[in-house]
Amino acid sequence: MNACLAPLVLIAVLLGAPAATAQTGGLPFRDGSGPIEIAVDGSVEWQQKERIFVARGNARARQGEVTLRAETITAHYRTGKDGGTEIWRIDAEGAVRIASTDQVATGRKGTYDVDKQLLVLTGKPRFTSGTDRISASGSLEYSQVRNRAVARGNAVAMREDRTVEAETLTATFEPDEKESDKLKRLVAVGRVVFRSPNEVFHADRADFDVAAERLKLEGSVRISQGGNELRGQSAELDLKTGTSRMRGGRGGVQGLFVPKAVSLPEDDTGREGKTEN
Repeated sequence: MNACLAPLVLIAVLLGAPAATAQTGGLPFRDGSGPIEIAVDGSVEWQQKERIFVARGNARARQGEVTLRAETITAHYRTGKDGGTEIWRIDAEGAVRIASTDQVATGRKGTYDVDKQLLVLTGKPRFTSGTDRISASGSLEYSQVRNRAVARGNAVAMREDRTVEAETLTATFEPDEKESDKLKRLVAVGRVVFRSPNEVFHADRADFDVAAERLKLEGSVRISQGGNELRGQSAELDLKTGTSRMRGGRGGVQGLFVPKAVSLPEDDTGREGKTEN
């Protein structure tokens, strides 16, 4: 049975008024408690047989400080252990944007598994947490339980003047003193390129401790600074002090150092490097 409802409704009303206040489940980036407010410019359907609630046409959902926007939002629900109604999955499609006070996630499609607290975005997904930005061409998963984001396919992570590119990026966050999530650790795998203001690092795998500013590189390591370059199998770098240690495999460590050009002083005739007899 499909029921077209008013353009602005509360999901608590749709799910049965007073009894629905005990519902669980909700949007990412929060504990999932409290009612979800739904607003649309198009139509809202309640498909009781399929146990889904569909909002179409510039749909908006809000739960506390979290908002979800998309062209279509579908909420899957079930009967909980206490007899109340639980939302166990939320699908969004078309210009998806999920935002809290300090986190924003975007993509073309999104699915949030409420039980696992797992958000999966596809279609050039983007994730921002404070000053940290992560993007990918494939998919991006955010686990609320682990406070971890995994970007797959041409993944890029950015913070201020540093950028990491790889096939897959796994970012772990932790709350700071202001209870905002900040990047704690970043693991990059596959064609890794780490760019800082003065150096470029290449490797098969990188493990970056963001707080300590320590970087570990493994596999076909190459460090470039200006025209200088070091090659080896692994390296450990302290980005605070600018010190590094590289180890080589069978071929050892190889280096290329390009000296700066030295200008010869001009003589009294103004001709560089020549004197008259």
